[in-house]
Amino acid sequence: ETLDNLAHDLRTPLTRLRGTAELALQGAGDPAEARAALADCVDESDRVLHLLEALLDISAAEAGALKLNRDPIDLRKLIERAADLYREVAEERRIAITLDQTEPVELNVDAIRLGQAINNLLDNALKYTPEGGRVTLAIRAETRTAVITVTDNGPGVPAHEREAIFRRLYRGDASRSQRGLGLGLSMVKAIVEAHGGTASIDDAPAGGAQFTLRLPR
Repeated sequence: ETLDNLAHDLRTPLTRLRGTAELALQGAGDPAEARAALADCVDESDRVLHLLEALLDISAAEAGALKLNRDPIDLRKLIERAADLYREVAEERRIAITLDQTEPVELNVDAIRLGQAINNLLDNALKYTPEGGRVTLAIRAETRTAVITVTDNGPGVPAHEREAIFRRLYRGDASRSQRGLGLGLSMVKAIVEAHGGTASIDDAPAGGAQFTLRLPR
């Protein structure tokens, strides 16, 4: 199934790449048009490379071979960075990003990798939260785990899709109209599990979806 999905996801950018190159070759030799065609080819090449690199990272994580550069960090910094990164996108859609972080939660983690996972969850939440909605990033410390939640008030995820959405290249019914590789959530799961933790999804208390990352302390 993964190979079928991969073939499908690669076909589109490679077809665009070839078509753009053919049009450039058939052109009248306008340098501006040639440069534009080359820029399009670079974009599509980057898309294919990003897909393959993400798949390699996920495979390495699932095999226990993903290299983690762990350092102590207050997890609040990671959600603050994510909120800052997506603040402009959220403001354009009139979506409020709120932080719920009452106390320091220090953990030995790979800040770049775990930050990538949090960014993916926030990006996902903003895609499906309606205009005027709200996304909340929260952190709390439990006895043996640190818990990060990303909660939105969008349409939520049907119960029958909740396990499948973490699979590589899976695209749920609600996501088929969204541009993407279908790798964001599988990357989240792979990164969290590489840290010895778990990733899950439930209904948010007030409606919508709530993604929960649990990391051992």
